[in-house]
Order: sequence, then C-alpha cells, then structure tokens
Amino acid sequence: MKSKLPILISIVAVLVPLILIPILYRPKAADVIKEPENISKLEITDPVGNVYEITDENDIAFYADLAKGTQVNAVPNAVFSFKSFIFKFYRGQSAAEYRFYMSAERPDEVYFLDGSDTAYKADPIACRKFMSTQYAVTLYDTAAPVFCVGSDKVEITPSEISWNYSTLDGHYTPIETATSKTVKKIDDISRQTLNTWFSREPDSAIITYDEGGTSVTRLLSDFPGLETDEAKYFRIKLEVQWNESESLRSYGSATYYFDAYVRANASYTLSSLAVDQGGVIGIAAENAKAADITVTCDPPLGTMPKFYDNNGKAVAFIPTSYETEPGEYNLKFSCDGSTAEFTVTVSPTQFNTKNYGNSASEIARYFSDENKKQTEDSFKNIFALTSASGNLCNTEDLGFPTKRKDYKTGYGLTMTLKATGETFRHNGIDYHVSSGSEVRASLSGQVTYVGQTVINGGIIVIDHGNGVRTWYTRVDPSRVTVGQAVTQGDLIAYSNDSGFGDAERVHFSVTVEDSFVSPLWMLEHGIPYVTTDAEQ
Repeated sequence: MKSKLPILISIVAVLVPLILIPILYRPKAADVIKEPENISKLEITDPVGNVYEITDENDIAFYADLAKGTQVNAVPNAVFSFKSFIFKFYRGQSAAEYRFYMSAERPDEVYFLDGSDTAYKADPIACRKFMSTQYAVTLYDTAAPVFCVGSDKVEITPSEISWNYSTLDGHYTPIETATSKTVKKIDDISRQTLNTWFSREPDSAIITYDEGGTSVTRLLSDFPGLETDEAKYFRIKLEVQWNESESLRSYGSATYYFDAYVRANASYTLSSLAVDQGGVIGIAAENAKAADITVTCDPPLGTMPKFYDNNGKAVAFIPTSYETEPGEYNLKFSCDGSTAEFTVTVSPTQFNTKNYGNSASEIARYFSDENKKQTEDSFKNIFALTSASGNLCNTEDLGFPTKRKDYKTGYGLTMTLKATGETFRHNGIDYHVSSGSEVRASLSGQVTYVGQTVINGGIIVIDHGNGVRTWYTRVDPSRVTVGQAVTQGDLIAYSNDSGFGDAERVHFSVTVEDSFVSPLWMLEHGIPYVTTDAEQ
C-alpha cells in the first residue's frame, strides 16, 4: 500500500492543474477577439438600451475585426458627445466589452474604449458598414411625423403607416411605427380648418368625410369646412403622403381617423336693438366659444363688446356712454365661418351742465398736472385688470350704494371750473350724504382695486364678471382688501368727503369694459342679461 501512495500523489499533481487551468484562466479582451471562431456570441447594446444578440459566425468575425482598431492616446473630447454602443463578445466563461462612440454625420471619426479604458480609433470602412446595419438605427432620424388636431393639439396615432429612413449608404430601410385602431373624439376644433397640425408638413393630404349622407373626398388644402344644422360628430379620414427627399432622409405614408365634434352655427340674441346714450345692450351667443367670436362695427362704436364663456354660452355687453354719437351702428359677429349682423340704434340723452365756483387756489391744488396724471394712471391700472369670466351676480339688479336714492349730480353732465374755464364730463352720479355715512356694495362680486387719488379721494372698485364693474369714490377704502368677495348690500366703506367736490357726497360709477355707462340707466333697467332659447 505504501508503494502505491507516491504514484497516487503524482497522478493528482498532474490532473489538478489540467482541471483548474480552464476554470481559472480568463483570456484578456484582446485575446478573446483574436480567434473569432471561438466566440460563442456577441451582444450589441444601442444608445437607447436595445440589446441585439448575434451568433452568426461571419457577423461575429466582422465585429471582432471592428474591435481591433488602432490604439491612440485618448478619445477626443468632442467624440464623447456621440452616441455610444456597447459590444460584448463571449468566449466560454470569458467576455470582452468595448464601448464605441459613433455619429452618422462623422462616420470616419469613430473611437472606442476596451474594458481597461484603452483608447482606439476604429477602421472607417468597417464603421461605415456597421452604420448601414439594423443595429445602428439610433444614429438616424427615423421618427415619423406627429399629427395633432384641435385647439389643444390632441395627438392622433395613425391606424396605418409605412415609414422608411435612409442609412449612411443612401439605402432606405423600413421601420416599425406605432399604430392604433382607437378613434379619438376631438371636441375643441374649428369647423373651417379642423386645426390640423403636422410636425413635418406633408406633400399631400386627402380628407374624406360625410356631407349630407354622401362621402366626400378632397385635398385637405381645399377643405371648405363642415356645415351642420345640429351639433354632431363627423368621422374624418386623412390619407397623408411624405415624398422621398435627400435632405430629409425619410419618407412614407399614413392614414389617420378621428371624430370631430362640430357645433351648429352660432346664434345671437340681443336684449334690445335700441338704447339711449349711456345705456347697455346684452348679448348671448349659443353654439360658440368666446375666444372664437370676433366683432366688427361700422361706424366704430368706441368700446367694443367682449365675450365671456358662461354656462355653455358666450355673453357680452354693448356699452354706450355720453361720448357715443347718436345714430345707427352695424354690428357683425363672426364665429367659425358663420356670421350674423344687427343694426343697433343709439338715441340721444339730454345731459346737464354745472359750474363749480371753487377758488382758483383750490382748483390749482386739486387739478395740478401731477394730480391729473395720478388719476389717469390709476384708471389705466383698473381697466387693465382682467374681469372675471362668468356672471357673478346674474340674479341681481343693481342696488343703491347709500341710503339716499335721490342724487345731486347726474351722469354725463358737463362740469365747468369757473376759476380756470376747464370742463370735465361727470362719469357717474353723486349721492348727497354726510361724511361717515355707510356705503354698501350695489352688486355681489370681488374687490379688484383699493386706492386713492387727490382728485377722486378714496376709491373702491368691485368686479361683477363679464366686464361689469362698480366704482365707489370719496370714501374711506380701508374696510376692504383686493381679492375680497362681497355680497350685494355688504358694508364696504364709510364716506369721508375726500377728493374734489363742493359738498359732502359719495360718487358712484358703473363701467362696462373701459366705458363709463349711466348708473341711472342701470338702476332703472337692470343689467341686461339675456336668456337664450335653450334656457327658457
């Protein structure tokens, strides 16, 4: 037995290295690619994370040669901005990894790093060949154009699409692009243009739609709009073509479907076709959005009506003032290609005059150039504020701001300062109340301005929606703050006889947009909100 032990030890000494050498030996990266026939597979990971597995011997041999390159000191800094591909060669339990930096715009400037960060310049001919394979697709702009429709630019996925991109050698390669059979419903469109938008303008686009039970096909550029007596959805089909172009390096065709909701033609209701100077006419528009309505007037009216969206309709007011010339005004409303015209008559109103006998020194103290500019700037700031959209007080009639209902100085009268001969128009009415009297909100709304000028004294402005505001001046404005909501009849101030005047009074004004209208007319007629047929 003892004689056999040395023989056993010798056998083990020979076999153990033979077993361990294949397990422990790991060839270097350069050694892995020296013998491509021994490489079992290659994995290519592109810049967006797609992984391609290659097992074909000829392909593996080509990429192994690509990874041999010419050693350089370092990869140029500019090259690091290129897209990078990872090539991973497997040989048994060993793997060699290389990171290639590539740009289709600079195919001869390809560099790569091996696993130890040694830098190499790749063979330009081999790189150009790689850039024409399917694995290099990320080097090119292959994206199909984006198509959107409607004011909100809703993206529509094509139901069918064929798209091709050009590789470095000029060869066009088809690429898969997402499609969808889901038909989206688009509510916010223009019936005249459909508000279509392409990220790349097509060379041709053909639209097909139903018109009176008949299918109509025509060029999108010749599309006349969709007409309907009642609101409904139209099924729209678009067949779009982008032609082959060397400068754009991609082309194809696509078919899109969507359902476009079309409103019936806009209709308008006016509270009246005749009004006195200083009065207001209300307008309600059905089947229209405020932003889509344009208004023209011949002759020019001064302050034009502005529409606001409110409870499924668009509403506006036509303001007149003491400056509005009596006569006929031809108003034209346009929306989505439909128009409506109305003739409004403005009748003259008799406005009074009044002389102020204040001393020259007092006039000079109040009506200096500096004080006039202060008032002008304050008014500009107030008118620049955006009125709330929607009727904040559409169930209320204008209330009196003080306990007194009789006024002393009326709207529109011409005021003359006897000491200087200057004249002004009175933009509201004055209530003769003693200093310290209660002043209340004439309508519900939101306080949008609190301030003071030398000429006007304390000022509070309340916004009631749709461009309607009430103004309270010659008051102590400290009881309210900007942004505060108030209800009709709320105590908002006490009179303090501030500003210019010849007696203790509260000045009350009403504006529609930037026009001072007659508070007397509004108190008598109320705010002319219009009830449409749909609300009756």
